[in-house]
Amino acid sequence: MLFNKSVKQTLLVTSIMALLTACGGGGGDSGSAAAPFTSKPISGTAVDFYLANATVQLDDCKDSAGNPIFVKTDAAGNFKFNTTENCQNSAITVTGGTDIATGLPFTGTLKLKKTNLQAINSNTAVITPLTTLQSYLGAANNADIKPLLEKLGLSSSTITKLQAANFDLSQFDPAKDASAQDMAIIFAVQQLATQIEDSLQAVSKGDGTNPINQDQAAEIAFGAILNQLQTAPLFTTNSLIIDNAALNAVLTQAVTDAGTYINDPAVTIDQSVMTQINTSITIITNALNNIVASGTTTAESLQNAITSNQDGIKDSIVDNLKTPVYSEFSLAHYSLADLKNSSSASPLNIDSGALNTVLSVDFKLNNTQKELSDTVKLAFKLKGQSGAQTEDLNVTVSNVTLNFNADGSIKSASIPAGTKISIITSLVIDKTSFTLDNPVNITSANGTVSLQNLINSNEKLEKYYKSYVGKLKANDTVQVSAFVLPITYVIDANLGLATGAVDFGGDNYLASTLTAYFKLN
Repeated sequence: MLFNKSVKQTLLVTSIMALLTACGGGGGDSGSAAAPFTSKPISGTAVDFYLANATVQLDDCKDSAGNPIFVKTDAAGNFKFNTTENCQNSAITVTGGTDIATGLPFTGTLKLKKTNLQAINSNTAVITPLTTLQSYLGAANNADIKPLLEKLGLSSSTITKLQAANFDLSQFDPAKDASAQDMAIIFAVQQLATQIEDSLQAVSKGDGTNPINQDQAAEIAFGAILNQLQTAPLFTTNSLIIDNAALNAVLTQAVTDAGTYINDPAVTIDQSVMTQINTSITIITNALNNIVASGTTTAESLQNAITSNQDGIKDSIVDNLKTPVYSEFSLAHYSLADLKNSSSASPLNIDSGALNTVLSVDFKLNNTQKELSDTVKLAFKLKGQSGAQTEDLNVTVSNVTLNFNADGSIKSASIPAGTKISIITSLVIDKTSFTLDNPVNITSANGTVSLQNLINSNEKLEKYYKSYVGKLKANDTVQVSAFVLPITYVIDANLGLATGAVDFGGDNYLASTLTAYFKLN
């Protein structure tokens, strides 16, 4: 069972009753004017330890074009945004970025429950593993989290501090205000949740698709942890030594709930992965316990100990937590550095007869030890400039299956049957969207992912592409934006790719994006 399902149902009924009561008429001055809206600046921080270059999404808000609203954290994990009349009340989700203590890409999820941002204390919000637990708990009363935090093993002084703030966990920065032991507990719980998330997102069906997305994986992971905290602690008393029976109970619950989500007897979850998580988390918590026992007292000093690799703790964390990440990215056979340095004034040269290469991308995974697979969403925006005439071509592919060799290079790439393809152009022809009847191999001879095979496989798509290319000639320029959204693994934040919204072809999602400029020879 999923921990918060019954709680959510209760909240739904309560909310409906409150709404009906509010709409039921009665006295009052219906003619009074509402106070004019005043925007508020909100400052926040994302904490695993602090997360640099993470994406902070306002889940319940859209911009005027209907795209998700997001901001990025800075090098210290801080972010800022202003409320708007249409974005005053929202949950917040943090993904991606790099943990500045460990140097590892953050592959997990942090959340803040839906909050009245206009009324938030001190105009600040700290998003942490504790706010994430509270979000998935789903309780109407903040104080309902208290017994779970006690079973988590947080100190009485921290519990007292949180209680004084009515358990508004968004006002507590554990990396600054907690003891070393409390911060270590919070960090360890997040690593456990992240490891579960990563493993569940890697589960694949027979057709190569992934039945559990990141949101579902996070809900399963934190739900399993909450379920355990309802009955027994995770750690042995007054230490960071994780209780092995409790850890196994969390992992077993996660597998059970994942099976409920998938609901397909043909899909199995590799139990050896859960065994590896048990081993990794045990090693990490033991290492953290040793550092705290050596006299490290504050969260700040714990972060410094990890950053400086005191007693080899950073090596231990990295060795046991590093997961495959996309460490290389190229487009049209140009390197990432060349692509980033291109501009409208200094475009990259490309043969006019080989424009299709701008629809070729190459990835490489780092930290691989065996052959792996992933599913990605791909989208391209092409803006061709021919004199004063501008021609656009936008293509989205909802599902690309990538298979990687043990060294992280691409082994094969295909688009499964049933995948939705959308294409929109500025040409005087209708936009189209269709579903593939048969799978299409899109691996080129040199191991890159090329959409040319897809174009050749569909008469209508080929017609659109040829019509577009026919409008361009030598010395014309093409601005290309490529959008990539991996489902299982993350793109290394150190690549410095921007985050952009795919908002065409009926799709609407955030993805890593790169824009480059080309000139046709």
